[in-house]
Amino acid sequence: MTIPSPFRGTTGGTSFEEQTIDYPLLNRRIQDEIMALVILAAEVQIALGPTLAEARSLSPAVQRSLQAIDRLQQTLDDLQRVMGFMAAQSPHAGIKIEPLSHVIKLRHLAHKLFDDVDTPFALAEDDSGDIAWF
Repeated sequence: MTIPSPFRGTTGGTSFEEQTIDYPLLNRRIQDEIMALVILAAEVQIALGPTLAEARSLSPAVQRSLQAIDRLQQTLDDLQRVMGFMAAQSPHAGIKIEPLSHVIKLRHLAHKLFDDVDTPFALAEDDSGDIAWF
């Protein structure tokens, strides 16, 4: 039995130079990988919970690092929703920003995606969603 390949183009060998992959299939695979990272970030937060409960005080640097884990999880979750939205769109047409912006919770991410901003990441609590403490 031959399993159909999602790749098109040359078969056999290891070169991907002439092969293509269907847009919906690649999109689903990227969504799956992003969701796995969201789950992994949540597991890190859960694992750190008991340790943090016993800590008497945390330095500001440690607190920022812990917030970064939460920001990572929220950003990956938003990117997974963006990929889900894109899966329903034609791969050959432009994507309307207004409906897509409604699936994004983090305002800084929407700003970076839609405003053509190449500046380094800077987070302000008032525009970036809620921080989920352990």
